[in-house]
Amino acid sequence: METENKEQENKEIDFKSIEEKWQKAWDENKVFQVKKDDNKEKQYTLVMFPYPSGSGLHMGHTLNFVIGDIFARTRRMQGYNVLHPMGYDSLGLPAENAAIKAGENPKKYTEKCVESYTKQMKKLGLSYDWSRMVATHWPEYYKWDQWIFLKMFEKGLVYRGEAPVNWCPSCKTVLANEQAQGGVCDRCGSEVKIKHLKQWFLKITEYADELYNNDDLDWPKRTKAMQKNWIGKSHGTEIEFPVEYSDSNKNKESQKDNKEN
Repeated sequence: METENKEQENKEIDFKSIEEKWQKAWDENKVFQVKKDDNKEKQYTLVMFPYPSGSGLHMGHTLNFVIGDIFARTRRMQGYNVLHPMGYDSLGLPAENAAIKAGENPKKYTEKCVESYTKQMKKLGLSYDWSRMVATHWPEYYKWDQWIFLKMFEKGLVYRGEAPVNWCPSCKTVLANEQAQGGVCDRCGSEVKIKHLKQWFLKITEYADELYNNDDLDWPKRTKAMQKNWIGKSHGTEIEFPVEYSDSNKNKESQKDNKEN
């Protein structure tokens, strides 16, 4: 008996075959595909949609996705009806530039990357409902972006103006301040130029007061505080201080004398 236990302890576990077996079973049986169930409380768990570059997943992706997956699995075990989808932020100049660099058609290149990312995420055993997957380069997705833009335009919430932007002459795209730290592009290392471009703006300030005053939002206190600090609303006060020998002070003294006389 003792010999048998030692043999079991020394026996190597074939993790690869175990993972492949159960991941295949999950996929074939659609274990994580959510269905409507009015008897269960709903739980929507969403993590960041990645940009599908040709290099595939990195550890930052894995960290975020695993944390979200742990939460989704916990909620399932607690009896919730969990919707845990995945998608891809796959539309825009970065995708086009990556395809140009690879010498491939942007649509084909992006979809090849999406396929690679999906395969890697399935190998991680992440419990996504893949029947709900979206990709922002799909026409059936971005047509709704266009629809929302037109509706906002009709309501006067969109306008066109000129403003300075961080411009990368190599990537030929605009960069956020976070992407241009130290005056260089965080993608290619090129020197960032300040360029004045005509662009579309959304009048988010129209909703500043509503957001600032709405304390009923079901958000964490820290998030609501950050929101208020970002809006940065302040109320000024106008105060007049009399200064000796000033014209305004002389006028007030004169008015006072006239009233006394």
